[in-house]
Amino acid sequence: MFPLSRPRHPRASAWAGALLGAAALSGALAGASAAAPSPPTFAPPVYVDQQLAGGEPEVFADPVHGTLIYSSHEGTTHLYRDGVVSSPWGDFSFVSNYCNQVNVWTSPDGGTNWYRDRYLGTPCPTSPAINTGFSDPDLTQDAGGRVYNTGIDLANDALFSSIDGGKTWDKGTANCHDGDRPWLAGGKPEQVFLSTDTLEGSGSGHQVFVSSDGGNTCSATGIADNGSLPDGGSYSGFGKLYYDKLNGAVAEPAVFNHPDGSFGVGISTLPAGGSAFTPHEAVRGTTMFAHWPAIAIDSAGTVYLVWDPDNRQAGTSGGCGGAQTPAPNSIMLASTKDLGKTWSTPIAVARPANARVFWPWITAGDAGKVSVIWYQTEPQDGLPDLDCQPGHVHAMEASLLGAASKNPQQWTADAAGRPVHIGQVCQGGTTCVATGQDRRLGDYFTNALDTRGCVLIATGDTRLTDPTTDSPLPTARPLFIRQNGGPRLIGSGTCG
Repeated sequence: MFPLSRPRHPRASAWAGALLGAAALSGALAGASAAAPSPPTFAPPVYVDQQLAGGEPEVFADPVHGTLIYSSHEGTTHLYRDGVVSSPWGDFSFVSNYCNQVNVWTSPDGGTNWYRDRYLGTPCPTSPAINTGFSDPDLTQDAGGRVYNTGIDLANDALFSSIDGGKTWDKGTANCHDGDRPWLAGGKPEQVFLSTDTLEGSGSGHQVFVSSDGGNTCSATGIADNGSLPDGGSYSGFGKLYYDKLNGAVAEPAVFNHPDGSFGVGISTLPAGGSAFTPHEAVRGTTMFAHWPAIAIDSAGTVYLVWDPDNRQAGTSGGCGGAQTPAPNSIMLASTKDLGKTWSTPIAVARPANARVFWPWITAGDAGKVSVIWYQTEPQDGLPDLDCQPGHVHAMEASLLGAASKNPQQWTADAAGRPVHIGQVCQGGTTCVATGQDRRLGDYFTNALDTRGCVLIATGDTRLTDPTTDSPLPTARPLFIRQNGGPRLIGSGTCG
């Protein structure tokens, strides 16, 4: 158990107040009434663990068993120490706890205290017979209450599941399939969908595999979620997929590349019992800084799509490697009520005039109620190209009501009240370790809703230092942030 709350950073709080005051005010005015809910507030952040790594984390609320589950990358390809390639064997915490499995914790009390999962008294969270893989966790739950997780070892996609709220993991296979970057979506009881970028054969690409026995076995043949477009371009599913409980369809974020060089974002969908995905492009002619877009589905079946255009200043060369200098960019949101056939006009959830925003994630509750999170730099950073230039990185959150309408009501907050990272953010994947760049945050961070509809955020945090040398730790630590005031996104009332 490693509960810890840290005070808010005074300078960061002042920055957040100045930057977000206008956004909060405009959101309040947009839906002003005597009974208008107050803006969301967040409790001081809590370190889930101060020894184990916490990059690419997810938090999940199990409504059946009353637990919170938190999972993160074990740190193997996130290692960094002050700009120099670091050997993992020089870090005692890493070596003594290394299991070649993603880290897993549970909380029985809403995130106040967290406990490491341990298999038969070992340091490892699960049996190695059903799980090998230090990277890429993803949590989901089927209709019967079984929770699933995944992990990879740069080849195999493990799939394993729990029937007691994440405390123990009783089913699974260490090799659902080979591949990279797996994502999960729980379906009917004992059913789960696993998408992955397969490794076998040229052109196999992104596929979705299905398990119908709680994760013990997976289909030998995948359903392709990539292909050609009528104009000669191509598309591919790419990102966290979801199961639509209303109609049994599966929806996955997708990226689109056209022969004229234009890039698009959207979704691909698989009907219940279907054997083929259909691509639906939402926006063509955009760009994206993150590795993939993110989606969520609300209780009415509306699918929301978020992404981060990578705006640059034409005719400049102040970016990494002589690339164009970054410009202020935005977090964009579009929605569809018919599984991609038609789309709303995109809106900007965030568009600061003097900061960079990146890596959005989204979760949804009741009809029209969503929470969007993203990382954001400070004005003093001067619009850094983060792959090689440092910034003060904050975890931002926006709660939206009427999110599928033209004028949603919105509040924005600096969820942690301080930077969660100061430095560069390497976008080069596993090559970051070889180059000595800082990849401790991984490639994403996530949000979810608890059973009341209050926002939960999981992010890596690099602010702790070695207690002996005061030097940076080689991996991020898992940080948990919980909404403690403002509107609920499920039901009525507040999160007070």
